[in-house]
Amino acid sequence: MTAVSDELIPRNPCAIKGAGIEHADERPMLDISTVFDLADAIVPRLRAYVLVAGFCTLRPGELLGLQRRDIDLLHGTVRVNREAQEITGQGRILTAPKSEAGDRSVELPPPTQAELSHHMDAYVAPEPDAYVFTRPSGRPLRRSDLSNAWHAACAVVGIDGVHPHDLRHFAGTTTARMPGITTKELMSRMGHASPRAALIYQHATQERDRVVADYLGERSSIEVASPTEISLPSSCL
Repeated sequence: MTAVSDELIPRNPCAIKGAGIEHADERPMLDISTVFDLADAIVPRLRAYVLVAGFCTLRPGELLGLQRRDIDLLHGTVRVNREAQEITGQGRILTAPKSEAGDRSVELPPPTQAELSHHMDAYVAPEPDAYVFTRPSGRPLRRSDLSNAWHAACAVVGIDGVHPHDLRHFAGTTTARMPGITTKELMSRMGHASPRAALIYQHATQERDRVVADYLGERSSIEVASPTEISLPSSCL
């Protein structure tokens, strides 16, 4: 493209129509009862993980990077300013959020706040830099640990083909369905730098709204029995 800009060649020979467009597969949509079923089925030390992921829109890496100092139970907030990633050859490392927008504070719904408070008391060491989600040994939770516990919980619930990231998808889509919510507000809670990603969740709600509209159309097309003819007394005529 630099050569094209410098007029050294007339066009880019490497351009492939549609190659710059990524089409992500449609993720399965969990319902709220399934989220709670998974929270009940997973190992107790990861129950809070499922509920925070399912109702607070955090990415798996953001959850795995949380430390005690990031949790403000008094004000009911979670501060996101790092991610835990696993890089081949380097192991588990901490990185900055995916974008500047990813550095954010997320409000906890009261029931999730209560679950997280119990989790902190039961499983998190007192040091400010202690990780919130850990192995039984106290070491930071690895993605493989999460994957194994997740698949075991899915087997108990009787579902297949869903991943931990689908909890964020559920949270984002549920948030987008809130009456009156703006794209900017959704972007802020999700940690999106541009409206494009946030619109994916709003699009999902539009598709669901089409299902609702079709249902209402079916109901309204049901023939209603003709009203019974009423004979009025002659005095009323």
